[in-house]
Amino acid sequence: MSEVVAEPGVEDRPAWLQARFPWRDPGKLRDWASLEPALQAWRAQMLDYVSGVERDTAVFSHFIAINVITGAALRRDTTMVCKPDHASITELEVSDGALRFIAFGAEMQVDDVR
Repeated sequence: MSEVVAEPGVEDRPAWLQARFPWRDPGKLRDWASLEPALQAWRAQMLDYVSGVERDTAVFSHFIAINVITGAALRRDTTMVCKPDHASITELEVSDGALRFIAFGAEMQVDDVR
């Protein structure tokens, strides 16, 4: 699982992330369809990977990738559905290629997404 990659030439990664994944302002939520095709392709790759998991698996990833997978399991098209804290554990299940949400991990208390 990889974290989202900013497009070439982005100098202020936190601002770029915040514009697409507004964790600070839930009133500015964005749908995946509103994002660049490269981000939509990255999301599809993440979902293809987890949909293929066939046994108990621990996946280590980052804030935005966790939102991709959790959002799909919750059937939400917004880019932000949770604010996972460092080393928190979000639980999901894959059954016949379908994602199912089990539980959120601890929520971020200090805003330090990079």
